[in-house]
Amino acid sequence: MIVENHQGYSIIKLNRPEKLNALNLEARVDFISTLKKINSDPKVRAVIITGEGKGFCVGADVNEIPQDITKDLRETFYPIITEIRFSDKIYIAAINGVTAGACIGITLASDFRFAKKEVRFVTAFQRIGLTSDTGVAYFLSKFLGPKAVPLLILGGEFTAVDAENWGLLKVVDDPIQDSIKLAENIVNGPYQSYVAGKKLVNKVLFSDLNEFLEYESLIQGYLGKTKDHKEGISSFKEKREPKFSGE
Repeated sequence: MIVENHQGYSIIKLNRPEKLNALNLEARVDFISTLKKINSDPKVRAVIITGEGKGFCVGADVNEIPQDITKDLRETFYPIITEIRFSDKIYIAAINGVTAGACIGITLASDFRFAKKEVRFVTAFQRIGLTSDTGVAYFLSKFLGPKAVPLLILGGEFTAVDAENWGLLKVVDDPIQDSIKLAENIVNGPYQSYVAGKKLVNKVLFSDLNEFLEYESLIQGYLGKTKDHKEGISSFKEKREPKFSGE
């Protein structure tokens, strides 16, 4: 992670540009540590998350799929989501490029989102025999209702323009600059009022997040032991179309 500290706000940059910022274990552990440190700093009021290079983040590094997916989700993915969602900082996702898998959950856990028009969001879990994780099904279902069903069952992708039409984000020319402007307004505004608003939103919309994540991790852990998951990983590494058996 690259961390830039400014007057009252911080910028976290995911820093594996050669891998489109895919989150390997080292990156996830670093991310959690960074979030905890920032969330414990009383001088910070707003946090911007963005990616180095052409991508925001393409989810987990498929070259490092763990044996115990349930354990891995609970220990190295979910703390990222809960540190963002339940902190008293206002989080802004500056989505600079392609966003996939678990990293869609990271953007949706944030309080505000800005994205370039050409950004694509790819829910590609099914291509490796898994289902959505890191809260993607939770947040999309909360925000979109029935519109989210095809994406969550069958997978697929949507654009930043789609997301803006659904009310998920704002399309802008320069996500980082718009995020900085918002962060500065938060820093110089009635911050305690903003924090209270976030707490009310959490109470209404997200009070069952941890319960959902526990269930999600069990579902994903089961799928991680299937033949289709093994085939999905093999086909990804061999750069070919998967041949699923439904088992």
